[in-house]
Amino acid sequence: MSLETISQASMSQGGMSQDGTSQGGMSQGSARRRGTVRRLTRLVALVMAFAVTLSVLAFASTQVLNAAERPTSTTTLSMKVGGVIRSWMTILPSAPLPKSAPIIVVLSGVAASTSEEINRDDLLAYAQADEAELVYPVSIQESWNAGGCCGYAGDHNVDDLAFMKALVPQIDPHHVRPLYLVGYSNGGRMAYDIACHDPGLYDGMAIVKADPMPGCDVTKPETIIQLDSLDDPWVPYLPGAVGKESPAATVQIGRLATADECGPSTNVLKQGNMTDTTWTNCANGVRLSFAVWTTGAHNFPEPPKDHPTGSAVIYAFFTRTAVQPVPDQCRSNPNWC
Repeated sequence: MSLETISQASMSQGGMSQDGTSQGGMSQGSARRRGTVRRLTRLVALVMAFAVTLSVLAFASTQVLNAAERPTSTTTLSMKVGGVIRSWMTILPSAPLPKSAPIIVVLSGVAASTSEEINRDDLLAYAQADEAELVYPVSIQESWNAGGCCGYAGDHNVDDLAFMKALVPQIDPHHVRPLYLVGYSNGGRMAYDIACHDPGLYDGMAIVKADPMPGCDVTKPETIIQLDSLDDPWVPYLPGAVGKESPAATVQIGRLATADECGPSTNVLKQGNMTDTTWTNCANGVRLSFAVWTTGAHNFPEPPKDHPTGSAVIYAFFTRTAVQPVPDQCRSNPNWC
């Protein structure tokens, strides 16, 4: 029964005597019924007000969630390179990006699918925050041929260098956007192969836990950030340290500083368990950075054990901004910040 029906029924009963005749006054029973109706009315009004408040709060929460985790659009494209169909995945933000926003191309580690690399490197947050476009080239048999290494691609001499060259005009026609390359492990070796054989193809590179193959020497100035850890069992930090690759990380960064014609280091940032040394007084305006975590072994620097995360350091280097937490990282887990 609605409030209107209750009120009408109570008023009708209150205006009649027990024998059905009309009374000018209000009986005690009628007064009690009127009081009951008023209390019910107030109660229902309070309930409705509370429900409206909850609805508003729920709507506000949804709006905050949508702002922090905006949807992105993912497209997979392909082309033929050297008679082989090659593919890449593009992740675009929900909002149009300005020309100043970077395109970040990411090369996965060996034995990792594209989706696994997306989950590992934590760069998706920048696309969700409308700050970057991401491109994930698809490797063949989850491997890149970085000049004889690694996996299937190295064993079968897959021409990944030709693929990476052909990809650039597809994702950034006429080069109107800042274009950067990230490579992890096997993908990092592939990035070095590009730096050695086609310098300047990208505006900058982030090479994570990787060394160049023997014979791959960077000889021209290039903007590069190298990410390493003190306890990496594959890439030794110092000469003579245990490691399966060569040279040691400190030796490689020295070679890059020579190729970039850099002067003395100009800035050292210590944050969390990372130390980042950056050279800015290099030839042709290029920049060089060496980010080292105390722990992390051969893993991509990621929360919560690594602070700041590799993705935060890489994005800051590419965009020439201060290192900040990955978008929405503090909200999802304050302990990471």
